[in-house]
Amino acid sequence: KWHYGGYAATRAAAARAHLTELLPALLLTIAKAGNADLSFSRFDNFLSRLPSGVQLFALLRTHDDLRELLVQLMASAPRMAEAVIHRAHVMDGLIDPAFADEVSRRTVLVGKVDAFLADARDYQEGIDRARIIGQEQQFLIAAGLLSGTMSARQAGEQFTALAETLLHRLFIAVRVEFEKRHGVVPGASVGLLGFGKMASREMTVASDLDFILIYEVEGGAEDSNGEKPLATSQYFARLTQRLVAAVTAPTSEGVLYQADMRLRPSGNAGPLATSLSAFQRYQEESAWTWEHLALTRARVVDADEGFAAKIEGTVAAILSRPSAAGKTIDDVVSMRALMAKERPPRHPFDLKLVPGGLIDLEFVAQSAQLLAREQIGRPQAPTAIVLARLGEIGLVPEGARLAEIHGVFSTVLQAMSAALADPFKDEGWTDAFRDLLAQLTNEPSFTRLAEDLKEMQGEVQSAAERWYARAQEL
Repeated sequence: KWHYGGYAATRAAAARAHLTELLPALLLTIAKAGNADLSFSRFDNFLSRLPSGVQLFALLRTHDDLRELLVQLMASAPRMAEAVIHRAHVMDGLIDPAFADEVSRRTVLVGKVDAFLADARDYQEGIDRARIIGQEQQFLIAAGLLSGTMSARQAGEQFTALAETLLHRLFIAVRVEFEKRHGVVPGASVGLLGFGKMASREMTVASDLDFILIYEVEGGAEDSNGEKPLATSQYFARLTQRLVAAVTAPTSEGVLYQADMRLRPSGNAGPLATSLSAFQRYQEESAWTWEHLALTRARVVDADEGFAAKIEGTVAAILSRPSAAGKTIDDVVSMRALMAKERPPRHPFDLKLVPGGLIDLEFVAQSAQLLAREQIGRPQAPTAIVLARLGEIGLVPEGARLAEIHGVFSTVLQAMSAALADPFKDEGWTDAFRDLLAQLTNEPSFTRLAEDLKEMQGEVQSAAERWYARAQEL
């Protein structure tokens, strides 16, 4: 079927010529894949949906490493294989001699994104270009992770750098477009406060953008000064809507990110944008403990000049207020119990939600930040850094070990997100994928990895229980 042009990818004579030369090496590579029949079947499925094969076959003929990587993706990472079907040219980035050196460098990534977006001729083309470069760079970061070129921590930082850069550029474009009709609010400053994985620089290929828009107006202006003026609160609510649409709207180039705005004051019932004073008032007078936990790693990801420091100062002031240890810990324990009931783990490797998983590690670190912020001395730090620090100062003697466990859990979850379209369905868990997980976590086998993860979960549960008992007395 391949050689008789049965697929679009092999219809051109040039494609079949390249395929004829490629086939012996390709079959040999597939035979060594560990699950050769499945790899061959997936390659056939891949080929049947590939719109054109000339460029890709030529690349695979002349680059052995690329051929081996593509077959590995077929065997162990169907999500990545799917990306190649829709954008075969993403493989070009993998043959760049500088790939291994550059894929983990933030400055290189930001430079590529900025250069690609700079060529946009208008607002809509900028929206499309953001999706093109976003998906291409996500693929390359994921490839760096799965090939062992970079660690899970480095991948998280690069996924986050990509998201921040795209968010920053889209926010600039949205504001320019918005101001054409509605002008600006005189004396206003705007910032985006990030939460969750974006704030802690631990994003995966599947992460949402978790942020809120905060503004401040000096001078008392009540309306914007454009052709169609808006009241201040309405202006910033509409601006937020436009930004969320720029990030989340599906276009011919796909969806860039999903956006999560639930951490704005009053949650989904609250206004889309909030003034800095209203944000502080809400956090000090009305916020629940879980909102303060989230605030312990919140980070300004974009802001007008000088406004980031104001937001950061406000967050520091909120978190520096004394917390009642007994109530804080009771709330954390209750929240964890409710979460276990309402959001049970979907798979044995749902290492975020399993008992003794990432959530438990995060709750230990975040509750400690609420109760001993000054003693810890690591404001807004990621979970692993806080855990290690808790070990250093003796508040959680197992802190260094918990930070190490956090790294293992993160590696597994990063690989699951990068390799599998639906990590919690068993069909993606091939022997090749299991072997890949063991390799990335430096385990001798998948069986040993599964056993060690169970032991780690028990360690986390025990350490969390001891911390909560000790914290009641702080």
